[in-house]
Amino acid sequence: MKQILMGNEAIALGLIHSGVDMLSGYPGTPSSEILGNFQKFRDKFKLEAYAQWATNEKVGFEVAYAGAISGKRTCATMKQVGLNVASDPLMSASYIGLKGAMLLISCDDPGFYSSQTEQDSRSFAKFARIPVLDPSTPQEAYDMVKLGIEFSHQFESIVMLRPVMRVSHAREICEVDDSLYVKANQGNFERNIPRWGAVPPAGRFRQGLEQIDRLEAIKLWNWEHLIEPKTHLLKGSRVLCLTSGTGDGYVKEAVSELGIDADILKLDMPYPLPKENLEALFVKYDKVIVFEESFPCIEEQLSSPKLYGKLTKHVHLIDEFSKDKVLSAFAKAGVIEPNHAYQSEKYNKELPKRPPNMCPGCPHRDVHYAITKTFKKKKSIYTSDIGCYTLGLNQAAIDTILCMGASISMASGFSISDPDKTVVATIGDSTFMHSGVAPLINAVYQNHKFVLIILDNSTTAMTGRQTTPERTNPNQIDIKRIIEGCGVACHEYVYEQDLNKTVDFMKSLQEAYKTATAPVVAVVREFCVLDKENAVGRLGNVVVEVDEDKCVACDSCITNYKCPPMHYNDAGKMEIDPFLCAGCGSCLDVICPTDAFVKK
Repeated sequence: MKQILMGNEAIALGLIHSGVDMLSGYPGTPSSEILGNFQKFRDKFKLEAYAQWATNEKVGFEVAYAGAISGKRTCATMKQVGLNVASDPLMSASYIGLKGAMLLISCDDPGFYSSQTEQDSRSFAKFARIPVLDPSTPQEAYDMVKLGIEFSHQFESIVMLRPVMRVSHAREICEVDDSLYVKANQGNFERNIPRWGAVPPAGRFRQGLEQIDRLEAIKLWNWEHLIEPKTHLLKGSRVLCLTSGTGDGYVKEAVSELGIDADILKLDMPYPLPKENLEALFVKYDKVIVFEESFPCIEEQLSSPKLYGKLTKHVHLIDEFSKDKVLSAFAKAGVIEPNHAYQSEKYNKELPKRPPNMCPGCPHRDVHYAITKTFKKKKSIYTSDIGCYTLGLNQAAIDTILCMGASISMASGFSISDPDKTVVATIGDSTFMHSGVAPLINAVYQNHKFVLIILDNSTTAMTGRQTTPERTNPNQIDIKRIIEGCGVACHEYVYEQDLNKTVDFMKSLQEAYKTATAPVVAVVREFCVLDKENAVGRLGNVVVEVDEDKCVACDSCITNYKCPPMHYNDAGKMEIDPFLCAGCGSCLDVICPTDAFVKK
């Protein structure tokens, strides 16, 4: 049966058809839609299956892994930086193995489209010594899910599926086969302390030897089932291209269009590779070029003077693939003339840049504005975290961004290293639950002095408004009580679209900070303007215009407040775009030094 599916939809459907009935993870672009689509298919087919968001990736991995050692088919989903969080249990689980099956889906983001790093999860699989499958299209993603689950069960190993953004968010007509639907397993944990509870040195040493044997068996399987069947298609050209993932499509296009004399061998499982078998193929070729993104995972496993790739600097070292990068690699390797390399058309003038911005009416904007008005920039340090509020960068309300939860830890560090400045940390509710509680406990018992503001809109807004623990169980889980349980008082403010009140609340925190000996912690109860359930009735309907006689084009509004409807008109005066305006009326308060914003 053929269906038009987005990559993450294809993955979710593949999980359903593979009999996976335990799915856990944490949202992060480009992986977020997998779990949501799994829930949709589960409900559509009236299946019994667990599919829930965990508080972070480590927890999600451990939930799924427990199911896998009980004999069930399970899956954990995350993005590549989330894999860092899950790395602790992954490294141990790769030694221990499992009884059912477990697919670890880590979606990568070459090009830094929505991530702090461009790290390559294939290299992490190599580090953890688990096999990894690298799809190049939504169809391959669907097929590889089913292959990965079967393979995981056969070798009692976690298997990683590593789609990149161009696979997760692409759409394709996919051939799916629900007639091969696999019935879910019943969980039945069998006690085996020497395996599941193995401790070093003896227990883990034995498992380490088993892991090495398992890798050798997987290398042979990779050759016999995935690589060798493709070798009969090799024509014996002058150049061999080894491809993986999305690079395969670009290479095929370039070779076809320019008529390059080259064979292409796509490696579906880039780790572990049967080194000797692959290198035996190189004898027939003058040059072997490795096209992979983002790190040289394949290239590092091979050795030959004929090998060209990232390590030899013939293939680009950073950013995602494109046609011009493939042709540039061919030119650098001497396969084509440099003048044959693809040249994109150049615009006569640079296109105007549109930086990411918070939505019109977003409460985060008011909070950041109030912070910078109260805690002056020259005497303060603003640490922040990962979420929509990261866009406070546009308001110069953020100095540092590192990783999930780091705003609090770094606030502790700055309070020690630069005590003459007031440190103000901002973090969202989902991020606080994810990895902010531990650094807050550390700050309380170490008596670190800073201001922490938790922006609580009860949703994981940046990745698609997934539910949070607090939203799901408001009577059981409450950030204010968590803060108090960490041993510090909690200041609470229920956000109103009155900027003066938000500024007043920040001033109250400033007063509390003056006499504090521990972190001053506040939670601002907000809403997301895209979250209809919470936003309806709380957004205003104030229509604002600019009095051109009062406007002096001082840039104060668009520099410090940065609301998207604000722009200069042809007369050089500020103007409000009524189509974009959310009607919050915040621009009427304290933003303009000449009071040019007025109610219409």
